[in-house]
Amino acid sequence: MLDNEENKNRRFFLTDASTGLVEVVKNASSADISPFVVMESDVEGSGTLARPVRTYPVYFFVRARSMAKGDDAAEAKEEAYYHARNFLAWLKVKHDKEVATNIDGDFARVNVDGTYFDFNSVGPFENGWYALLIQPDREEPLNLCIDPSLYTEPV
Repeated sequence: MLDNEENKNRRFFLTDASTGLVEVVKNASSADISPFVVMESDVEGSGTLARPVRTYPVYFFVRARSMAKGDDAAEAKEEAYYHARNFLAWLKVKHDKEVATNIDGDFARVNVDGTYFDFNSVGPFENGWYALLIQPDREEPLNLCIDPSLYTEPV
């Protein structure tokens, strides 16, 4: 999702944590920027020492036309799901291109084949905003080289 250069409205935001979502939505309420995307910069994940996997929470926000109508809320959630699926399709194309050309890049390490993505709707937020949260995982290479100057060893 690209920023709108004509009216200077941003459509992609980075936030520290899910608590930062409320602040982003408050600021978005003053501008007509539906839809927009928020990605958390928190470091989260799981895995083994040899193969850590990092999780990237990404939210696709859409504003409902009316808070009073349940149909409008459902449509906003479905539109957010539509944008999330487009993002996943784009991610898969990037992944397949890097794998096909034997590039060990950021997209090649995203788990897109045979992996389940967690996703769920979030909201309502202030002024009728709804979001769809997806959480793709990416393998993080672990450099096992240790700098001895960073550690003290017991004597």
